[in-house]
Amino acid sequence: MKTFLKIFGLLVLSLIIAVVFFFCLRTYQGHKNLELVDNYLKEENLTQKVQSEKTLYSAKKGLYYKEVKFKDDKDLTYVVQPIATYKGIVVQAFDSETKENIKHAKYNKFEKDYKPKD
Repeated sequence: MKTFLKIFGLLVLSLIIAVVFFFCLRTYQGHKNLELVDNYLKEENLTQKVQSEKTLYSAKKGLYYKEVKFKDDKDLTYVVQPIATYKGIVVQAFDSETKENIKHAKYNKFEKDYKPKD
């Protein structure tokens, strides 16, 4: 019986450590994702043009991203998201009402090798 309790205790402890590690990793990746998005907006001189922004999390994609509305493009909502934790950026425009993708919007961008300039 003592052996069973020791093994069970080790399994429970391992599960707790794995769950804590998962949430720490997710928090770290979220911080890096948002840092990449903020650096992109700053480097492209878009922070002054932002009317509103919302930070969101996509469980399906497993990443944090921002929904941004620009002052000079009020009818469109832009989704600014990283491709990976440390590099790449995608900016897509959507019609605010119909949620339809607008392919030739002013700030649309796909840059696979984008890295922040430090």
